[in-house]
Amino acid sequence: MRILQLCPKPPRPARDGGCLAMDAMTRGLLADGHVVRVLAISTEKHPHITEHLDSDYITTTKFQTVDIETALNPIDALRHLIAGESYHIGRFHSPDLTRKLEHILRDEVFDVVILESLFMASYEASVRRLSAARVVLRAHNVEHQIWQGLTKEARIGPKKWYLSKLTSQLKKYEINHLNNFDAVLPISEGDALIFKDLGVKTPMHVSPFGMDFEERPAASTFTSVDHVFHLGSMDWLPNIQGVEWLIKEVWPKVREQNQNANLFLAGRNMPESFKSDVSLGIHVIGEVENAAEFLTRNGIMTIPLLTGSGMRVKAVEGMSAGRPTVSTEIGVDGLALVHGEHALVANAPAEFAKHILLLLESSDTANRIAQSGQTFMRHKFSNKNIISDLVKFLKKLV
Repeated sequence: MRILQLCPKPPRPARDGGCLAMDAMTRGLLADGHVVRVLAISTEKHPHITEHLDSDYITTTKFQTVDIETALNPIDALRHLIAGESYHIGRFHSPDLTRKLEHILRDEVFDVVILESLFMASYEASVRRLSAARVVLRAHNVEHQIWQGLTKEARIGPKKWYLSKLTSQLKKYEINHLNNFDAVLPISEGDALIFKDLGVKTPMHVSPFGMDFEERPAASTFTSVDHVFHLGSMDWLPNIQGVEWLIKEVWPKVREQNQNANLFLAGRNMPESFKSDVSLGIHVIGEVENAAEFLTRNGIMTIPLLTGSGMRVKAVEGMSAGRPTVSTEIGVDGLALVHGEHALVANAPAEFAKHILLLLESSDTANRIAQSGQTFMRHKFSNKNIISDLVKFLKKLV
């Protein structure tokens, strides 16, 4: 098949889970013998960095980007608010990208156009006008649900009111547009059920994030775990909210029982409000040069998400690397894992802390959880298998 992949940020370098998921799609389709062209938005938050791309990737995918300014603009936000339009979607719509997209569609023929995330949905009309390709939305999240959670947590005041309005407009857009596509690819079973409840009638195929495990050796058994960590992009509000909960509600309970416990916070764009405190065993290290190497250390991975939807790419990465994991239910939503077997799951701070302490104190339990979680992830989230199932679905669609 000939496939055009339209992305809201450059898939490479792999700055966050969304980048990893998009790049896994590209690599998987190419490896399966399909022609894939990639057109992406480059923003101040996710810039295109040429030196991070190898020449083979650029040549094979005809990779191109268009610069768009997506930073919050109060005037644009007010205009969208008055017009009753979703500012979340409007920020990603650009005349420059529309022109580039239309130029590509006039010159090339595609069987499928994959719009990566709801934020690219506004380009569907341009594709329809100039191409007979099937237009497929890959839904990385149920977007309005994330913002509902953030709105709920906001303090009463102008900010909460504004977030409520933005979320309402986003929800309206999401519900009204999902049936416009020839197919929707939710990233988790849970999201697929939510879309059905919202009235989506278009064909759906769950296509989670996959990894090429052949390139990653299985983790060896460790004699003990010597620290706790959180690794994630810290320019995503649910991550910030979750880490604040981990520091304020969970970690003091861990330190009450284990005064030698250490917590490492890693990730790009770490907020200045998160500071190291050696007396409490908290170490803020920010962006790490090599995330894969970081995940080979003898640590307990935490996923303290309180809001959000979609799939936790970091959970797949960390658990497949053999890290024993403690998570909230939302943090492992869509993974279909078993609490106590593949990971330890808790929503209450005291129970979350209890699980961390158990893994710190029992190397046998930590190894059992780590090995079971790794085996589960490597079987369920093999990119080769995921892409094979997706291709069968797309060929029927075409």
